[in-house]
Amino acid sequence: MPRRVPVVLVAGHLGAGKSTLVNHLLRRADGVRIGVVVNDFGAIGIDAMLVAGQASAVTSLADGCLCCTTDANGLAALLTELTAPAARLDLVVVEASGLAEPRELVRLLLDAIAGEARHAAYGVLVVVVDAVEGAGEPDPSVRLADLVVLNQVDRVDDPAPLLAALRAVAPGPVLPVVRGAVDPALLVDPPARRGPPRSGQLSFDVLLREVAGDEHPHATGESVTVERDTPLDPARFAAFLEAGPTGVFRSKGVVRFPGAAPFVVQTVGTAIRVRPAPRSADVAGARLVFLGAGLDAAALHAAVDACAADPAAGEPSLLPVLRYEESDRVDAV
Repeated sequence: MPRRVPVVLVAGHLGAGKSTLVNHLLRRADGVRIGVVVNDFGAIGIDAMLVAGQASAVTSLADGCLCCTTDANGLAALLTELTAPAARLDLVVVEASGLAEPRELVRLLLDAIAGEARHAAYGVLVVVVDAVEGAGEPDPSVRLADLVVLNQVDRVDDPAPLLAALRAVAPGPVLPVVRGAVDPALLVDPPARRGPPRSGQLSFDVLLREVAGDEHPHATGESVTVERDTPLDPARFAAFLEAGPTGVFRSKGVVRFPGAAPFVVQTVGTAIRVRPAPRSADVAGARLVFLGAGLDAAALHAAVDACAADPAAGEPSLLPVLRYEESDRVDAV
């Protein structure tokens, strides 16, 4: 099955901190190869200049806004190049202009994936909100976001009311951060590279981290691990994932269903992906890790336990789970 590279859309108003967030991801990639598409609204690509030299690949869409494009051909061509196996990228981040409409951005991405960008996969829609400018009625784009990043919380006296207002309307977690410092692990795992590590000069950023002893100065969110030693029911488990557990932004793990070999299951936002597990990832029931903000560990354990298969029911159909095999789902669009 062809390798697919997740594409993350980063949206938000002008000055909210999108470039700051992208730069933080690039500086803290820890072995993840990231390609960046910077969508500048204007003839001079200022944002592309800000990220140039830090990403594994940078492409600028200047003098226009992605959501104003009549078709996805331009974006599809870029994604085709960046997600091709020869590029060896693990993640592509599209930083949209502050004038972009998130709903149309997702539509363009899905159109591109359905077309020539066959190695791309919908990753997640991240909407950045400035805590200083975000008071009042939440922006409608928040209702579409898989993850809301409330940036610059250190610049307001009490971010709690704004956090509560955003969490009341956002379908996914709301993560308060300072200077766009989001943990890259929320988006993608560092890959296991084959062969010995390359020798070379340490980057200035790595040297600073070693001197300061500050390995992860970002909002890491929370994680909960759930393990079971008996199989799960595919229909119940699929319904659990589709419901979007409260506070969960990303989940990953290996799950076994009655009468079947184990599967690798990953979710990011509303996207669900399932594929056969390698032989080395054998489990008797389930081994799952949930990442997000405001997680209720007891509730997650209880929810997974409720997905237990009934031994007396025989072998259930795998269709509720297999419908997500190497496919994507976006409810908000």
